[in-house]
Amino acid sequence: MKRIFLALFLLTATFSVGFHQQASAQTATTPVTPSAFTSKVNLLDSHIAAGNMTAANTTWTEVHGMMLSVLSKSKTSIRSAATTADKTTHTSILENQQNIYWAVWNLKTNLAANRVPLKTKLDEFGATIY
Repeated sequence: MKRIFLALFLLTATFSVGFHQQASAQTATTPVTPSAFTSKVNLLDSHIAAGNMTAANTTWTEVHGMMLSVLSKSKTSIRSAATTADKTTHTSILENQQNIYWAVWNLKTNLAANRVPLKTKLDEFGATIY
Protein backbone atom coordinates (compact mmCIF):
# COMPACT_ATOMS: atom_id res chain seq x y z
CA MET A 1 0.00 0.00 0.00
CA LYS A 2 2.84 2.36 0.88
CA ARG A 3 4.46 1.62 -2.46
CA ILE A 4 1.29 2.60 -4.30
CA PHE A 5 1.12 5.91 -2.45
CA LEU A 6 4.79 6.54 -3.13
CA ALA A 7 4.32 5.78 -6.83
CA LEU A 8 1.29 8.08 -7.03
CA PHE A 9 3.17 10.83 -5.22
CA LEU A 10 6.14 10.58 -7.58
CA LEU A 11 3.86 10.51 -10.61
CA THR A 12 1.99 13.58 -9.39
CA ALA A 13 5.24 15.41 -8.67
CA THR A 14 6.54 14.59 -12.14
CA PHE A 15 3.44 15.98 -13.84
CA SER A 16 3.41 19.07 -11.62
CA VAL A 17 6.97 19.95 -12.57
CA GLY A 18 6.21 19.39 -16.27
CA PHE A 19 3.15 21.64 -16.21
CA HIS A 20 5.03 24.37 -14.37
CA GLN A 21 7.85 24.32 -16.93
CA GLN A 22 5.41 24.44 -19.83
CA ALA A 23 3.54 27.40 -18.36
CA SER A 24 6.79 29.29 -17.83
CA ALA A 25 7.85 28.71 -21.42
CA GLN A 26 4.56 30.02 -22.79
CA THR A 27 4.64 33.25 -20.83
CA ALA A 28 8.13 34.06 -22.10
CA THR A 29 7.09 34.23 -25.76
CA THR A 30 6.70 37.47 -27.66
CA PRO A 31 3.36 38.27 -29.28
CA VAL A 32 2.86 36.80 -32.73
CA THR A 33 2.19 39.32 -35.47
CA PRO A 34 0.32 38.46 -38.68
CA SER A 35 3.37 39.36 -40.77
CA ALA A 36 5.76 37.24 -38.69
CA PHE A 37 3.38 34.30 -38.90
CA THR A 38 2.95 34.71 -42.67
CA SER A 39 6.73 34.87 -43.14
CA LYS A 40 7.21 31.67 -41.15
CA VAL A 41 4.41 29.90 -43.06
CA ASN A 42 5.96 30.97 -46.38
CA LEU A 43 9.32 29.64 -45.19
CA LEU A 44 7.68 26.33 -44.25
CA ASP A 45 6.03 26.14 -47.67
CA SER A 46 9.32 26.83 -49.45
CA HIS A 47 11.09 24.09 -47.48
CA ILE A 48 8.36 21.60 -48.36
CA ALA A 49 8.42 22.65 -52.03
CA ALA A 50 12.20 22.17 -52.12
CA GLY A 51 11.88 18.74 -50.55
CA ASN A 52 13.93 19.78 -47.52
CA MET A 53 11.88 17.91 -44.95
CA THR A 54 14.41 18.37 -42.14
CA ALA A 55 14.14 22.15 -42.41
CA ALA A 56 10.38 21.86 -42.96
CA ASN A 57 9.95 19.90 -39.73
CA THR A 58 12.04 22.44 -37.83
CA THR A 59 10.01 25.30 -39.27
CA TRP A 60 6.77 23.41 -38.55
CA THR A 61 7.76 23.30 -34.88
CA GLU A 62 8.18 27.08 -34.91
CA VAL A 63 4.86 27.62 -36.72
CA HIS A 64 3.14 25.32 -34.26
CA GLY A 65 4.58 27.26 -31.33
CA MET A 66 3.33 30.48 -32.88
CA MET A 67 -0.14 28.98 -33.26
CA LEU A 68 -0.20 27.93 -29.62
CA SER A 69 0.87 31.44 -28.61
CA VAL A 70 -1.97 32.95 -30.66
CA LEU A 71 -4.49 30.57 -29.09
CA SER A 72 -3.19 31.49 -25.65
CA LYS A 73 -3.56 35.20 -26.40
CA SER A 74 -7.13 34.64 -27.56
CA LYS A 75 -7.97 32.82 -24.35
CA THR A 76 -6.46 35.67 -22.34
CA SER A 77 -8.54 38.16 -24.35
CA ILE A 78 -11.70 36.25 -23.43
CA ARG A 79 -10.81 36.26 -19.73
CA SER A 80 -9.99 39.97 -19.74
CA ALA A 81 -12.91 41.13 -21.89
CA ALA A 82 -14.57 44.22 -20.43
CA THR A 83 -18.01 43.61 -21.90
CA THR A 84 -20.16 40.66 -22.84
CA ALA A 85 -20.05 41.71 -26.50
CA ASP A 86 -16.26 41.84 -26.41
CA LYS A 87 -16.13 38.41 -24.78
CA THR A 88 -18.49 37.01 -27.42
CA THR A 89 -16.32 38.41 -30.21
CA HIS A 90 -13.14 36.92 -28.76
CA THR A 91 -14.88 33.60 -28.13
CA SER A 92 -15.97 33.44 -31.76
CA ILE A 93 -12.44 34.18 -32.94
CA LEU A 94 -11.02 31.50 -30.63
CA GLU A 95 -13.49 28.91 -31.86
CA ASN A 96 -12.52 29.69 -35.45
CA GLN A 97 -8.82 29.50 -34.57
CA GLN A 98 -9.30 26.16 -32.83
CA ASN A 99 -11.16 24.69 -35.80
CA ILE A 100 -8.39 25.78 -38.15
CA TYR A 101 -5.74 24.53 -35.71
CA TRP A 102 -7.23 21.03 -35.66
CA ALA A 103 -7.50 20.98 -39.45
CA VAL A 104 -3.82 21.96 -39.66
CA TRP A 105 -2.92 19.37 -37.02
CA ASN A 106 -4.49 16.63 -39.15
CA LEU A 107 -2.69 17.85 -42.29
CA LYS A 108 0.76 18.04 -40.71
CA THR A 109 1.04 14.25 -40.62
CA ASN A 110 2.31 14.33 -44.22
CA LEU A 111 3.77 17.74 -44.99
CA ALA A 112 4.76 16.90 -48.57
CA ALA A 113 1.44 15.39 -49.66
CA ASN A 114 -0.63 18.03 -47.86
CA ARG A 115 1.46 21.05 -48.82
CA VAL A 116 -1.27 23.06 -50.60
CA PRO A 117 -4.14 22.49 -48.14
CA LEU A 118 -1.73 23.00 -45.22
CA LYS A 119 -0.60 26.36 -46.59
CA THR A 120 -4.23 27.36 -47.21
CA LYS A 121 -5.26 26.51 -43.64
CA LEU A 122 -2.20 28.21 -42.16
CA ASP A 123 -3.01 31.34 -44.15
CA GLU A 124 -6.56 31.17 -42.79
CA PHE A 125 -5.17 30.92 -39.28
CA GLY A 126 -2.88 33.89 -39.93
CA ALA A 127 -5.89 35.96 -40.94
CA THR A 128 -7.38 35.45 -37.45
CA ILE A 129 -4.37 36.89 -35.61
CA TYR A 130 -5.06 40.23 -33.97
